[in-house]
Amino acid sequence: MNNNKVFFVNFSEVEDRLDPQYFFSKNNLHLANNTIFPVYPIAQVLDLQRGKFGHRPRNDPKLYNGQYPFIQTGDIVKASLNNLPIEFSQTLNELGLKTSRLVSEKVVVLTIAANIGYTAILDYSACFPDSLIAIKPKEEQILYLEYMDIYFKSIRQYLDDLAPQAAQKNINYQQLAKIPFVVPPQKRQQEIIELKHKNNILANQKLKQSQTLLNSISDYLLEKLGITVPQVDNSLSNRIFFINANDIRGGRLDPFNQIGYYREFAEKLLQNKFGYKPLKDFIIHDCSGNWGNDIVDNFDENIFDKYLIVRATEFDNQDNLQLNADKIKFRLLDKQKLSNLRIQENDILVEKSGGSENQPVGRVAILDTHILEKYDGNIAFSNFIHKISVDKNMIDPHFLFYYLKMLHHFKYTERMQSQTNGIRNLILKDFFDIPILNVPLETQKTIVAHIKQIREQAKNLEQQAKDLLQQTQQEIEKMILGND
Repeated sequence: MNNNKVFFVNFSEVEDRLDPQYFFSKNNLHLANNTIFPVYPIAQVLDLQRGKFGHRPRNDPKLYNGQYPFIQTGDIVKASLNNLPIEFSQTLNELGLKTSRLVSEKVVVLTIAANIGYTAILDYSACFPDSLIAIKPKEEQILYLEYMDIYFKSIRQYLDDLAPQAAQKNINYQQLAKIPFVVPPQKRQQEIIELKHKNNILANQKLKQSQTLLNSISDYLLEKLGITVPQVDNSLSNRIFFINANDIRGGRLDPFNQIGYYREFAEKLLQNKFGYKPLKDFIIHDCSGNWGNDIVDNFDENIFDKYLIVRATEFDNQDNLQLNADKIKFRLLDKQKLSNLRIQENDILVEKSGGSENQPVGRVAILDTHILEKYDGNIAFSNFIHKISVDKNMIDPHFLFYYLKMLHHFKYTERMQSQTNGIRNLILKDFFDIPILNVPLETQKTIVAHIKQIREQAKNLEQQAKDLLQQTQQEIEKMILGND
């Protein structure tokens, strides 16, 4: 008998639901079962107040753009993961406030739907929906808000395991109220808070140093290529252009292509010391992706193969080479199409559809060799991505990758996109005409080697920050248990 798969529960203990995951998790919270300090049901020591937003439809514009911050689940998740204050992007007006509830006290905010168990401290007045719960101590002299936030972060996975999977994961108020909460003496709480605060500062410093190094790559590349990026000028005169009707001959008539920063940047590229060729002159093969078919039982192996499909959503925004391979999806692809769709070493992937308000399409990625080896090369790409393969005798693929990434960093590809049905699309014809500098191959390889060195330094700093936070969490759990 496997004790991890068998549990016993008395009939009198059945609360709303009877399933193995809930009852096994409910009785196996390590911190609560092994601490030397008092343990209480959450509802006994904490005051829980669920958010409110009752209007339908929720996106009714007449409720928004007022003076009251409106916090969303994603805002809490972002703050929790990055150890940052809660930021908001939406506000409610007086009409919106009537359908919601303004929380004016300093509280811990907990997510209870979709993304379960994330917390952050809210220190300003705000409203939020019923997917969030405001938490404060019933007696302020017993618990510190900062300790509450740390404790919930320590049991986040436990909370997620308790949440039943329906159309959307959620944990209800009644289940949350009975979760055990460890209450150390105030002195111990303060020690935990100080340790967390001190090491968070150290970890954030390392992450900031890492990001500074990554940001320096574009500047380094510009310097080596002798390119000066023009200053952004948003004055009225720089946002107006005139053109004669005779000059419009089936081309483009839009500000991105006619005036200002984008046109100046294009001119700067053409004035470089190396000369240039269009990107298409270096390409030996290119093709668009395919989303494939859902995985089904007993699929015809003579027709289909099972492949991982890279999506544009997995492109790394932090300027890393690696894609998040743990989140890409398995799909079935027609074997006749695989010769084009299989990603090979040194292939460059280009985001051709998607983007966002602050980030134009045209992001690029190149898979590290170890990811390709991990999946035996069985990786393809979705229809929102275009793949290009270049002649390595003409250009180093990694140099081209860094070059295109630099151009996207400065929003050069914003001048070569269209928008249909709310989706931004890269105009591939314009993209393939991007001027690529004729930098000698040896110089390219020197530049790539230096950039890889910078990236390795940044990666080491990121790992140091990660190790420090992990070590801090282990020390905090010992302090909650009383094992020090």
